[in-house]
Formats: sequence, C-alpha cells, structure tokens
Amino acid sequence: MDLEEAERRLRGGADDGKKLWQAFPGKNRICCRGFCLTGPDAVVFIFNHFLTFGILALFYALVAIRLHIGVIVGGFILHGISLYFLLRCAFTEPGILPRSSQAANKDIIGDPPKHIVNGREVQLAYCSTCHIFRPPKTKHCRICDNCVEEFDHHCPWVMNCVAKRNYRYFVGFVAAISSLCVYVCVCSLVLLIISAVEGNQLPTPVVLISIIIVLVTGCLGCTLSGFAIFHCRLIAQGITTNEYIKGRQTDIDDKGCVMNCCNIYCTELPKPRIDLQGPAVQIEMREEGKDPVNRVSAEAGAEDPANAGRPSIELGHAGAPDEDIDEQETQ
Repeated sequence: MDLEEAERRLRGGADDGKKLWQAFPGKNRICCRGFCLTGPDAVVFIFNHFLTFGILALFYALVAIRLHIGVIVGGFILHGISLYFLLRCAFTEPGILPRSSQAANKDIIGDPPKHIVNGREVQLAYCSTCHIFRPPKTKHCRICDNCVEEFDHHCPWVMNCVAKRNYRYFVGFVAAISSLCVYVCVCSLVLLIISAVEGNQLPTPVVLISIIIVLVTGCLGCTLSGFAIFHCRLIAQGITTNEYIKGRQTDIDDKGCVMNCCNIYCTELPKPRIDLQGPAVQIEMREEGKDPVNRVSAEAGAEDPANAGRPSIELGHAGAPDEDIDEQETQ
C-alpha cells in the first residue's frame, strides 16, 4: 500500500468532516471553537486569580485609599499589564508539533535524522507517542501529551506549557507580577510607617491586614523577582529551563547574549505548526522534498545535505517510553 492510499483510508475512516479542535489528540483544553488552546490543569490557574484579586481588593480598600488616588491607578496599571501577559501566555498555543501517522508511514524505515547546528552534528530523538523525530530543544510534555517545540517547562500557574510561542509572554508576566508584588508591599509598608511617625491611630483590622499584605507580597515579590532574573539569564545563555535542569549550561544554538534576547523579544511570533481549524486528521506525510518533520528540524538548525533522504519516522522504535530522551550530540 503506498502512502497516498494509506492516507486516503485513514482520512476516510477517522475524519468524518470534523475539525482538529473537535478531535484533538492531546489533553489540552480547546476554547472558542479552536481559536484558543490551553492546558488541562485549571485549578491552580483559578487559584492564582483568586489570590491576586483577593490581595488587591484588600489593598485598594484598606491601604491605597488612605494614601493617594494615584496609588490605586498605579496598582491598576501594573495589574492590567500582568493580567494581559498571563492571559496571552495561558491561551497561546505554545508550539505543539503535529503528530505523524504510524499507518501512513509504516513502510518508511531508516536511521534517525541528523542536523548540523553551529558546526555540531545533532541526532534527533524519536517520540513513540507522536511518531516523529523531535527537533532540537523539543520535549514531549506528559501533562499536555504533546511534543512541544523549544519546550521550557509546564507551568500550572499559567495553565499551559511554556515554550517557543508563548515564552515571551511568560517572562513578561513574571516580571509584571513581581513588580506588582513589590509595589503593593512598599505602599503597605509606607502606610504603616506614616501611621507610626505621625501618630495616626489606624483601626486594628487595617494594621493587621497591612502587615499580612506586607509579608505575603514581600515574600512573593522577592521569589518572583529572582525567578524573573533567572529566566533572563537563561535567555541570555540561549538555553531552556529543561536544559538547565539536565545540566546543560551552554546551547549548541547559542547566538550570543544580544541575539538570544532579540530572538525572544524582538522577532515576529512564529506561526503555529498545527491548524485547529483544519481537518481532524493532520498527518505528517513524507513527500519528496516536503518532509514536514524534517523541515521543522532543519529550521531549528542549519541544513545538512546528508539528511536529504532521511525519513520522518522510524517504526522500529514505536512503543518505547522515550518521552524523557532528548536529542543527542554526536562527536
């Protein structure tokens, strides 16, 4: 059976006119008929909103109103910025790679493809769940059950994977929410100091709540500020959190501090690899010169003429639990 016939049979038996958002194979939540995609874990995300809005409500009602109206305006601005980045990070498709069809590719067998990245030969790892050779820096997320390009980590606080297409929003959110925490902490501390210096007796509930706000936002502000600095350092080095945890201090695709930062903040948002508005069965078929998986891999590094005839899938590895296996650099 040739590839075209296998694809026709698979489409004829599994499509039924459905869109991909109606039959998405991963565990993600699909919103607004496929226009938004997020992760499956909503509990922590909702708790995040309740915690933020609860603390800010107490701050506005008991602290900011006693200082100046400008304090409330400043809080609204910082909260609006952090909320924008949070929602963009949570509901932006992070960089999911389309799965390949085992049935459609069963006759394609070959060695794992290799690519040259900055003069180094990298052998791509195979994912037995998605049936693709993962490009460099790609990892299969067990929570969302998808291979995600330039995977950094899965963050339950933003209810999504943090990866290629939403990393900039995640860093913006961490920076904005840490600034908001420091702002609220300082303003609450200023109210307590002014009250003590001028001898103005504040109601006991206001004093207690102000102290609690100072302690909570102070701890969160210090923690999140350090987290933001940590991610800025990773961006400058050109590595992801996943690579850092595994002990990789330098990246084969490191372009230098300035170019690494520009690659995150100053480039156009990459187009998604999956089309949620497209047909339910989106198969990565290997055609002559049009191998989607190898094309994705090649875009992550330099073109390697030696890989011209390599396949996009190797069924000999199918069934192996290789979600934690990354690309290997060969000497």
